[in-house]
Amino acid sequence: MTDLVAPRPIAWVSSEDGQGRRNLAPFSYYQAVCSQPPMIVISIAWHPDGRMKDTLANILERREFVVSHVSEPWLAAMNATSAALAPGESEWEFADVPAEPASVVGPPRVAGALAHLECRLTQAIPLGVGLGASTPGKPSATLVLAEVVHFAVAADLLQRDARGRLTAIDPGRLAAVGRLGGIAYTRTTDRVSLARPDPAKRRD
Repeated sequence: MTDLVAPRPIAWVSSEDGQGRRNLAPFSYYQAVCSQPPMIVISIAWHPDGRMKDTLANILERREFVVSHVSEPWLAAMNATSAALAPGESEWEFADVPAEPASVVGPPRVAGALAHLECRLTQAIPLGVGLGASTPGKPSATLVLAEVVHFAVAADLLQRDARGRLTAIDPGRLAAVGRLGGIAYTRTTDRVSLARPDPAKRRD
């Protein structure tokens, strides 16, 4: 399925537990799902032995997190934060990722990333209960639905038209990275632009 449902955007999620211990991890079951209000979903798998991943436990405890945009210069660091570290070991230190305070939520965000979505949890939906874990009654994954309460975007990415309205961000400058199957990733260096069809101009 992950080979076929591709490319997928990557949510580089920073979170904190109740004691202020920070976590940073990437997830590619991620998508925007609503514009008003802006909302996203991230599916976070559980460990096979029935334990929550730290990111999910933190989100359920604090109800806040940040998604930092993954552009090409951050690809290796993002991948490094997917390592299965020992409990208490910091992904931030392991991958040498700099942090900075978020604007309206508690967890920090990746300093230098081109954009950040600061989020608050609205709903957590367990998926595949008893099917993907060896512990009876535990989910295989949890679908996290969250509202984006603050956008932080590098100023040079934002342009306005003659009326002062924001224009689409240049994909070349955003340099997004996507997830493919296996251990493969993709860049957005090849693009095709297509205007939305006008039904009045359809051919007979």
